[in-house]
Amino acid sequence: MRSTRLPGKILLPIPLGNGKPLLSWIIDELQLSRLNKEIIIATSLNTENDSLEHFCQTNKIQCYRGSEDDVLSRFDAILEQSDYECAVRLTADNPFLDISILDATVEHHLNAGNDYTKTIGLPLGMNFEVVSSKALLSTKNYSLTDDDREHVTLFVKNNKMFKNGVYAPNINPELENLRLTVDYPSDFTLASAILSQCVGNDQVKGIELIEKTYGKYKWLFESNYANIQKKQYLDVNDEIKEASIFLENHDFKRAAKLLNKNAE
Repeated sequence: MRSTRLPGKILLPIPLGNGKPLLSWIIDELQLSRLNKEIIIATSLNTENDSLEHFCQTNKIQCYRGSEDDVLSRFDAILEQSDYECAVRLTADNPFLDISILDATVEHHLNAGNDYTKTIGLPLGMNFEVVSSKALLSTKNYSLTDDDREHVTLFVKNNKMFKNGVYAPNINPELENLRLTVDYPSDFTLASAILSQCVGNDQVKGIELIEKTYGKYKWLFESNYANIQKKQYLDVNDEIKEASIFLENHDFKRAAKLLNKNAE
């Protein structure tokens, strides 16, 4: 709930005015999974999340509250109390979830005996991660960085001791570069426009909804194209490379050239 760019975003009604809370779009889709599962909201003890806990109580959804910065500890606490084979990590600002792809990814993860599986090829905000409970809990035996603790799966997916894999659903490759996470007001506006088509008619959803909207209103996706997505970089050179691309895309070509020259 403490988003700096869009405070309280995960409980904002979407579409704006007559929609359900953003978080409900994710939960309602998860309820349709054919897998044996439990849905748990893992949030922090910060007071601004009291309203989130109230939302969970009202909607009969499990809620665990723990550390603000050590997000991994929240996962550990939940997994230690259960006998789950794996956890699917979803973030609450990504309302476009395709449950058929999620179910297929989990089955692929289990059949392959992976410790970690991520989806690739989906629009930004529709990919997710599956991690085995055993692998995630084993990270307690290692010296972890603050980034490892904040980003939950970072240690598992970056270490060769774990069996990692990917699942690439067969979709239109043009959709991969679309931005469908909700971080900025312009992201919310786009998501609201897309989901307005589902009010009173939710027969088309998930990646099918995105493809249909893209086919009819391709221009709509230009509204948030310039937004920057926060991510973890391997090192400073990786960060400089991303900064250079940003500068070039925004027509700061001389600044990009100077940055690249100094990096060399």
